[in-house]
Amino acid sequence: MSARLELDRLWPMLLGLVALVAGALALEIYAARRGNATVHVAIAAEASAAGDEEEAGAGVDSERAGQEPPVSPEHARARVAVRRHLTAEALPLLEEALKAHPDSAAVEADLGETFLAGAAPERALPHLLRAAELRPGAHASYRVGLARARTGDREGAERDLRHALALRPGYAPARLTLGSLLRKSGRVAEAIALLQAAASTGSNEERARALVGLGAAHLAADRRPEATQAFDRAILYAPARAEIRLRIAKAWLGTEAAEDVPRAVQVLLRAAELAPDLAAVHATLGLARERSGDVAAAAETYDRALRLDPANRFARRRLLRLALQSRDFLRAQHEAERLVADGPDVPEHHFLVALVADRQGRIADARRAYQKAIEVAHGDYPEAYLNLGVLERGAGDLAAARAAYAKALALKPAYPAAWNNLAAVEEAADDPKAAEADYRKALALDAGYAPGWLSLGQLLSRVGRLPEAEDALRRALAARPGSGTAQLALGDLLVRSGRPAEAVRFYRELLARDGRDVAGWFALALALDASGHRPDARDALAHALAIDPGHVPSRRAAAQSDLAAGRVEDARRGFEELLDLVPGDLGARAALAAILSREGDRAGCEQRARQLRAEAPQDPHVRALSCSPPGGPAAPATR
Repeated sequence: MSARLELDRLWPMLLGLVALVAGALALEIYAARRGNATVHVAIAAEASAAGDEEEAGAGVDSERAGQEPPVSPEHARARVAVRRHLTAEALPLLEEALKAHPDSAAVEADLGETFLAGAAPERALPHLLRAAELRPGAHASYRVGLARARTGDREGAERDLRHALALRPGYAPARLTLGSLLRKSGRVAEAIALLQAAASTGSNEERARALVGLGAAHLAADRRPEATQAFDRAILYAPARAEIRLRIAKAWLGTEAAEDVPRAVQVLLRAAELAPDLAAVHATLGLARERSGDVAAAAETYDRALRLDPANRFARRRLLRLALQSRDFLRAQHEAERLVADGPDVPEHHFLVALVADRQGRIADARRAYQKAIEVAHGDYPEAYLNLGVLERGAGDLAAARAAYAKALALKPAYPAAWNNLAAVEEAADDPKAAEADYRKALALDAGYAPGWLSLGQLLSRVGRLPEAEDALRRALAARPGSGTAQLALGDLLVRSGRPAEAVRFYRELLARDGRDVAGWFALALALDASGHRPDARDALAHALAIDPGHVPSRRAAAQSDLAAGRVEDARRGFEELLDLVPGDLGARAALAAILSREGDRAGCEQRARQLRAEAPQDPHVRALSCSPPGGPAAPATR
């Protein structure tokens, strides 16, 4: 029974913990290896596992609810559904109760708190404001402040929380939330002072909670000894409370420092001994194990959390992320669909269904799910519009992609990823001037935005503005040191600028970090060839093909190298293998025709050349084909 009570207290905190981008998702940005860098929003590691103190009060306050009887049978059933975490069932009942009793502070408060627990603070705030108007007090002001904090209105949140404390100076939840707010705002000294005072009064549990908040504030000030002391005192005040240890572990994880992960694991293992049936402990232990690099143990721990509580969304989202990482799309699809079944009113759940379908190549399903996420969010979901734009561009519908990015920007004008992607659409539409303007808008918003510098550099390189392109690509590398994509692009530019030796150095740095980068070996081969080191270039191509025998550019370059060196039989075999990989490849067919000429069969070459010119007169391989006498030129190597 005690474990169930613990779960009821911690579930709202866990819902708050799993916030991803824009209040529900965290951003994970990635760029294509070649070409302009279209940016997705994807699942990232949850922004922080820190046990933010304000989460302790999320959800319907059971003490208040017990003091205020329900106003109708619908209201009573809604409260039961909330206690069972059946939000989709509770909300319609609460809305029905509110229609019948529009001036009920209790219904307004319950409705607002249910939205708050469901990570929808924007929808919660109007109801909590109305409840505070109907029945003002410290608790009402606290809840409004909590909702404002979660919408990002820190100034308004501080005002309401201070008002709650003015009405009730010893109100522990308001003090803890205000302390957390001050810490997040960078006012760490104020947070420490407030939480030190809070830790000196109240019940043992209230002091323990305040000490956890104080420890988190010390961590924000990089004062680990003081944080450890505060955490140790918190445990002394509440030695049997697994929730306190859980909060301490989340504070350690919230630093994002590798050195603090073992501390979190140690605390969580003890919490699991105290409350072996508490799903929240195992879900957070799974995150700690994931942070430590033990993915298999993390997945097993998340699974245990779900066996204890199938409604644990945090564990399910983490399992979904791990499944995507391992390309286990069926598992990812199962977890995403279960999230929607458990919380159809949560926009991010539909977003995750779309993301999985997108990764699987189920374009129509992904489009429907992104649109459903936008619908459930009442149109306010710029990240979903961004991904929808990426999907439409991939499907070849530039107009639909442009419209989706415009929607994202209308909702969130300061959105570098959307400007970057809109620029890529303009570039694909052969409007480099508009593309450059949009890339520069992204960079004006964030001068350290690596995808923007990369895309701008690639665009400038393509239009021949090589010095400016080099500057942009070097800025991309400065913003994201070691970026393989930027190194490849810069190396290519250096080769085109007549500086292949510099390119070789970039490529060797890349391959020193990742010796299995096929594109890196291929690019190195071209740079070595341009530098006159043809035997080394041939070795680099051999490395690329050993890693990926189906890498078409390397296969073509190796065959062309053989042909240029007079190894005709090797060249013929290479081009024939290329045709096995890419039937009908014009470059391979043109090269085989040239080989006929080199062997003295000029008539055979001419016959094939006429056929190729009829099929593809503008193809560069076909145009370069010459049935010259043996020893004549061969087609140049191409990427």
